[in-house]
Amino acid sequence: MRGHARKLQLRYHLACIKCGNTKDHDDNIINCDRCGGLFMPVRDEEFITHMIGRGRKAQEHFDEIRYGHASRCYPYGSGVFMWHEHLIPGFPLDAILSLHEGMTDLFEPPGWLKREIGLNRLFIKMEGQGPSESFKDRGMPMAISEARRLQIQRPELGIQAVACASTGDTSASAAVFSAYYRDVLGCYVFLPYEKISPGQLAQAMMFGATVVAIKHKDGFDGCMRLIKEFCARNKRLVLVNSANAFRIMGQESIALEIFQDLRWQAPDWIFLPVGNAGNVTAQMLSCLRAKERGLIDRLPGIGITQPKHTNTLVRWAGSGFTKYEPGPFHDTIASATNIQDPVSFPRVELLYKHFPRLLFFDVDDAEIQRTRAQFNRAGCDLCPQGSIAVRAALRAREENLIKKNETIIAISTASGTKFPKSAIDHHLEGSKTDFANPYIVVEDATLEGVEAAISQARSS
Repeated sequence: MRGHARKLQLRYHLACIKCGNTKDHDDNIINCDRCGGLFMPVRDEEFITHMIGRGRKAQEHFDEIRYGHASRCYPYGSGVFMWHEHLIPGFPLDAILSLHEGMTDLFEPPGWLKREIGLNRLFIKMEGQGPSESFKDRGMPMAISEARRLQIQRPELGIQAVACASTGDTSASAAVFSAYYRDVLGCYVFLPYEKISPGQLAQAMMFGATVVAIKHKDGFDGCMRLIKEFCARNKRLVLVNSANAFRIMGQESIALEIFQDLRWQAPDWIFLPVGNAGNVTAQMLSCLRAKERGLIDRLPGIGITQPKHTNTLVRWAGSGFTKYEPGPFHDTIASATNIQDPVSFPRVELLYKHFPRLLFFDVDDAEIQRTRAQFNRAGCDLCPQGSIAVRAALRAREENLIKKNETIIAISTASGTKFPKSAIDHHLEGSKTDFANPYIVVEDATLEGVEAAISQARSS
């Protein structure tokens, strides 16, 4: 059943990280109405303990859901909503929208590639295996579900649509999930004009969103400012960017799924690319809560990675965590992380101190392209953003910051097929030392001509 949303007692609330103000469950606000700060979720941990237990009992509870009969009962077959009692306790099940997101693979490189890179236990979390082919499919169903709950339980708010600014993946995910409720819920997306991949742009249009491409000198950051103003002026819109705390809550499921994939062992390191900083916020928060609940016995190290030209957090760490200075817009191959002023930076600033092991890397476009091509050779559908995380892990190994046999998780945030142009350009224009694999053109359309062309290509 989807769409009735019986009123239950919600066993969580949202609290402002600046002033502590608590958000009313029936309000459609994304930032604190007292100070403008961001909200973070606060759960009733005692109630959660009553429902699922702690330590081994909690592990068994979630193993039974994932591998037992419950996985066949909606919405527990979802890699997000199987964690319902842990993430959004008390949220009405019949307000939940799931499109069977999550349950993504941990890609293990083959032996020949392990020897090539010098890491024996590198795994890549393939978050491109979702309804819109990105990790945004973790947080978006939760944000859309909350918008539906407000529509149903607070009709006087007149909620009509969701809205977001995007570098591509957020818009695609918002379009996919809101499309399910097309009869009652519209979708507006603001995009930087000609600064996202054609595949991502196609998704937003295909799934029926109202797409607004904006020629703004600040790229995504300019679009983000405009969508906030747009939603402030149109109170019937729900902003579903990562400023929306429900996005963070849904994306916490990535780390939880990694721990379960590893039989409840925390990896030594999790490397992830950072754009608007919602995902690193979610994984930090998820790790802290998982350790507190006894799902894992130690915190992993966190590798925060960004493109060279969009490295605000890397520079912040390099200053000793004292100077936060967003730079000017600059193009990068990793367009989905092309954000100079991450919305969730205040959340990162709140959480990072809890992690004794942190690494920060920036990666230039040439390294991104080379790493992507290197891993594509092994059948790994690595996206440009995921390539940043993988390359950072390889550099950490080269610099002896991580060990050969440590368990390393790199998160690939989207399907590589959403970024065809950069891949084609690399393979047609790059060198063999950078793993370029151009197609062979045959002028003499005979079998002899084909064989001659293949032979010439192999020898060159």
